[in-house]
Amino acid sequence: MTTKRILMFALLTALLITTFAVAPSALAAGSCGTSVTIVKGDTLRKIAERCGTTVSALRRANPEIGSGNLIYPGQVLQLPGAILGTDGGYFIYIIARGDTLKKLAARFSTTTDALLKANPEITNPNLIYEGQRLTVYAAPTTPPPVTPPPASTQTYYVKKGDTLRKIAEAFGTTVDNLLKLNPSIKNPNIIYVGQALKVPSDGTSYIVQKGDTLRIIAAKYGTTVNALLKLNPTIKNPNLIYVGQVIKVK
Repeated sequence: MTTKRILMFALLTALLITTFAVAPSALAAGSCGTSVTIVKGDTLRKIAERCGTTVSALRRANPEIGSGNLIYPGQVLQLPGAILGTDGGYFIYIIARGDTLKKLAARFSTTTDALLKANPEITNPNLIYEGQRLTVYAAPTTPPPVTPPPASTQTYYVKKGDTLRKIAEAFGTTVDNLLKLNPSIKNPNIIYVGQALKVPSDGTSYIVQKGDTLRIIAAKYGTTVNALLKLNPTIKNPNLIYVGQVIKVK
């Protein structure tokens, strides 16, 4: 092989490596909108890579996560760029990559000084972070578009004998609502064992997770094991519940 061919081969190899290394992150950026619902197997790192952000930004945007890594299926995480409404005459904006206070002041018809006054934790107007929560008092004449809070959901795994109608009744909802929450279902009469479905989480029903006991569930909902047994007469043995079982808690 001549020197010229060797150089051409090396150049082509380097080009291919660069292409495949960059493409995934470029595709991931901005692909999740302003919120994401966690599914089984998700981690903060996976979500950050999928949505074109960082784990640190996710933690800042969702302070309830804290410093740990505990997230659960059905949990909704806010992403940079989201606008969260409140009842106090202001809203919360989650800072996105490339934002500056000057740009945000222009966008929300306010001033940099007003933003600094509403956010005293910002000591340097030139230093803000992706995922940081910013309090914004908008001008009354130009209310910003507000992202409605996502409906709370949890993940249910289809069991043998299930139908959408049975699942809807178990969670106090309708088949139509389940279809809206699960747009991948094209035929309401076809679901399969093990399929993950989003179902409403209104606090009246709970899906048993690995490691749960009736005592743990009772403590979580501020009730007693006896009260849970009365609400769930099909449970004959208080020490025998299984993962995926739907238990009424209220």
